Amino acid sequence: MECYNPPGIAPPASHYSHGVAVPANARRVIVSGQIGITPEGKIEDGSDAQMRRCWMNLLAVLQAQGLSKKDLVKVTVFLTRAEDVGLYRTVRDEMLDGHAPASTLLIVSGLAAPELTVEIEGEAIG
Repeated sequence: MECYNPPGIAPPASHYSHGVAVPANARRVIVSGQIGITPEGKIEDGSDAQMRRCWMNLLAVLQAQGLSKKDLVKVTVFLTRAEDVGLYRTVRDEMLDGHAPASTLLIVSGLAAPELTVEIEGEAIG
């Protein structure tokens, strides 16, 4: 894959890429929105813990398909609190360790349960 930020448009607002070119015969894996829920079914307390659990869950789905964070080409994030944007960017950068897939971040009024503050979905190629 090729991550890129073309000239002629503003640079990304944080650590992500404006575009990702995917090779023609790549296998595509789409990961449903992951929430901050443990394997035991408990929702993590607080936005930081939920964000980290979302990433752990998403990366576990990729790993089950023989892929890693370096194979992510697109991430979509839903936050319920605008004040969590900075925290989210910090957690994302830690969890992705320099990888910068294409990304969309939305502030929404709610998720499937009122105590959820974040949901993350992704697409990867392998």
